[in-house]
Amino acid sequence: MSAQRVAYLARVLTCMLLGSACSSHGALLPIPAGSQRLVQTPSGIAVLTQAEAQTGLPGDITFGGPNGRSALYLQFSPEWRAHGAPLRGFLVLEPLTGAAPEPEPVAIEAWRVRAPWHADRLHAWSDKPELAPPYARTLTAGAPARSLRLDITELLRFAANHPEMDQGIALIAGRGSGHGASFATGMNGDAVPRLEVYTR
Repeated sequence: MSAQRVAYLARVLTCMLLGSACSSHGALLPIPAGSQRLVQTPSGIAVLTQAEAQTGLPGDITFGGPNGRSALYLQFSPEWRAHGAPLRGFLVLEPLTGAAPEPEPVAIEAWRVRAPWHADRLHAWSDKPELAPPYARTLTAGAPARSLRLDITELLRFAANHPEMDQGIALIAGRGSGHGASFATGMNGDAVPRLEVYTR
């Protein structure tokens, strides 16, 4: 059995064990036929790490590295909400160009941001805004480096039904034993994280 197939089955098994708390299996399901695809890039973005304070937006974020927890905070303009609660929704991050792939899967969670925030005010880990459910969870695919596609349908449906509580989404991961999985923020000309929403 190929390494890719093993990684795929591991992701499915993890989701079965974790139940509704895990949404990585959602990325394996087909998109509803006849749906409209909307794509947005962030209106606000910030990176926080336990290892060091940030003086600006770095060119990448590393999840599961040896230097502690890391988080990517994202805000999106509310245009997608005009179409109502989405059929499906994803956050998509692209691997950092030239970065060595992390061979071991890294667990990444997406949470609803509960408190208002501004990117230019997030520098140290202690600055991080409070998070709240619903949340989603996935595993990176390991080597070779690939796009991260995280199903956040339930988070988007919550935001559509409670627009006054939409403060964005945070991706967060803990310390790992390897060098971690690095994804581009778009700061250095690489791909920008994007929101994909599928509506009726």
